[in-house]
Amino acid sequence: MSEIKIQSGIIMSGLGIAHIAHDLAIPSPDAGQLLIKTRAIALNTPDWMALDKLGRPGAGMGFDFAGEVVEIGDRCENWTVGDRIAGFIHACHAVNYANGSFREYLLADADLVMRIPENLPFADASTLGMGISTAAQALYQWLPLPLPTSDATPSGHTVLIYGGSTATGSIAIQLAKLSGLRVITTCSEQHFSWLRSLGADEVINYRNPDAIEKIRTLVHKDGLYSVLDCIADTKTAAFCYECFSVPQESSEQAPSLVYAGLMVPPDVPEQPESLPASAKVKSVWNIVYTCFGRRFTIINEDLGIKRTWEASKEDKAFMIAFYRRVEEFLQNKLLKPMPIEIRKGGLEGVLEGVDDVRQGTVRGKKLVYEL
Repeated sequence: MSEIKIQSGIIMSGLGIAHIAHDLAIPSPDAGQLLIKTRAIALNTPDWMALDKLGRPGAGMGFDFAGEVVEIGDRCENWTVGDRIAGFIHACHAVNYANGSFREYLLADADLVMRIPENLPFADASTLGMGISTAAQALYQWLPLPLPTSDATPSGHTVLIYGGSTATGSIAIQLAKLSGLRVITTCSEQHFSWLRSLGADEVINYRNPDAIEKIRTLVHKDGLYSVLDCIADTKTAAFCYECFSVPQESSEQAPSLVYAGLMVPPDVPEQPESLPASAKVKSVWNIVYTCFGRRFTIINEDLGIKRTWEASKEDKAFMIAFYRRVEEFLQNKLLKPMPIEIRKGGLEGVLEGVDDVRQGTVRGKKLVYEL
């Protein structure tokens, strides 16, 4: 890479403001890192949330990417220049907050990226990183459910995935089926066929007034003990809480009911009256960036926000092992990326796309930009 010194990338200028910088140095990988030529980037809700709520001058933008290895740091095993990979990186609130995926070259930890098969286009692969990581952490570390395998047998256990047409939701449906689970999911009616094609056993229109009752009827016999809320606002959390169910013929021991949200809802719901007093709902939420195994702090001085997460060796080890499973699933076509819309313009078009995601006009698909 000695012949290339400078690259372009999107950098935050402050809260809600970003620009394309054309004078960013192309870094050399440290031990355990790969330098990657970015081929495609996918947009996520956290892109605009980070910019609007946590943006600070000089911070990098972007999480999801796909590309190819162009330089390999020391102590990186089983990697070759030209390898095709996908993943996501910890950008604007990491210790190295200048890093980000919205650029021509990026650094990534060699053990925290996924090798992708030749038949998977970079554009589709770029949508996988954050969705897979978030779904895996929620389903298997927080709920926790049986790990997925390529030959899972039905377990009889049911999981409710609220927001199945989101990036995380669509991946979570597929992973849950690979865990042998019965999957009930919610979405608007236009996404029913797609989510059924991913393996969802029951698809419920969350807008229907009787949606909660339909779900409770579906789980009446065996109960519902596990819920993943991919939206996690006050209304969706309340909806999910009301769906928990304990069979009348269950043992005297209080069952473990777990609600996993992708963020902390503004108001945690009260215990549902429909549940016996001995059955308590445990509310947990995950922040996927702990998978990088580094201490980080999220700061917004205007809002008085400052919270630090300590380095988690456990979360990193889990994700490293899980990515190896995902590589097998991708090779065997057991995981499907969500639908995409490839937009023109490269980096110049990204901020317009980020605003479209911010406005809520992008649903049931990912915006992707090829570089």
